[in-house]
Amino acid sequence: MKRINKILESDFEDFQLYLSVFANPLFDFPDFLIKYLNTETMKRLKDVTQFCGADYTRLFNTRFKYTRYHHSIICALIVWNFTHDNKETIKALLHDTGTPCFAHTIDFVFKDTINQESSEKKLSLLAKLDSELMEYLKMDGIEVEELDDLSDCHILENKHPRLCADRLDGVLHTSYIWLNEDKLSVIKDIYKSIRVLENEDSLPELGFHDVDAALEFAKLVSRYAKQLQSNKTKYMNQYISEVVSLSLKSGLITLEDLYTRKESDLVEIFHKNFRTWEIFSNSTSVSSSDYPTEDFSVCVDVKRRNVIPLVEIDGKVYRLDEVSESAKEIYEDIEEFSDKKYGYIKNLKRIE
Repeated sequence: MKRINKILESDFEDFQLYLSVFANPLFDFPDFLIKYLNTETMKRLKDVTQFCGADYTRLFNTRFKYTRYHHSIICALIVWNFTHDNKETIKALLHDTGTPCFAHTIDFVFKDTINQESSEKKLSLLAKLDSELMEYLKMDGIEVEELDDLSDCHILENKHPRLCADRLDGVLHTSYIWLNEDKLSVIKDIYKSIRVLENEDSLPELGFHDVDAALEFAKLVSRYAKQLQSNKTKYMNQYISEVVSLSLKSGLITLEDLYTRKESDLVEIFHKNFRTWEIFSNSTSVSSSDYPTEDFSVCVDVKRRNVIPLVEIDGKVYRLDEVSESAKEIYEDIEEFSDKKYGYIKNLKRIE
């Protein structure tokens, strides 16, 4: 187990604490995953931040720099904990390897703000460029094309708004790391209450055995869903996407750079070539208005995200909003939430 400790020793202490919610890296980390962590494919994700660019502006106060590499490890640990299935766990570790720099912000470049599915490359195409990764997949009996279809990995991914490992970490790390709001003890208590249940389609799905824990989770879902609908987040996504688009158009970067270069390298290019990047990166607030202003104003519809988990009561399984009035109110509030139409940063008139 010294190998996994050595691999993770350079990571933030805060990540080690967050990791401890899901596993003790010295005792519970699956040995068969370790060889994948130092592949070029996985190491690239160390330079792709999870929050789509939020780390590069003072608009947000993230607890620490959480990357797609970290997220991938957490998803793999969740899947392993609930399935002990080697293949699904490996797929969980690799599920985000097609993600570009700035992640879903690049969907804005492709004008795909509602589905947010356009920017991710096919996993098999990228895996084939990594001979070491291909060797390991062969050792573990996984055909590379299997990486492109995760429909049978129900604990890793599931239909919206069902709970799965990917969404579970999304909700938990948004609250604890991105928004820097909740104590680790809250996250731990929620995770301890999760079980594998059978859903409406007679398929396995993550859910809760305790209504109170499920309600605590629903409160985190509310923050998560509203944050992603807020003008602050929309502004961050749209501003960076506009800078990326202009950089592509002017030849400062290529589309391939988004899948091969470090985010920090691209940010340095933006800082040198766009005067307003300094204003954006140092801004601490986004103003909202029902009408456009003379500033660079953002008005965009984005994907609505939500998670309504299963809960087991007296041996029967329900959706949380079916058995709790408090939960029903939370989810109605999520559906009704809407920020003002326009978001803007004062004195940022245009991107230049």
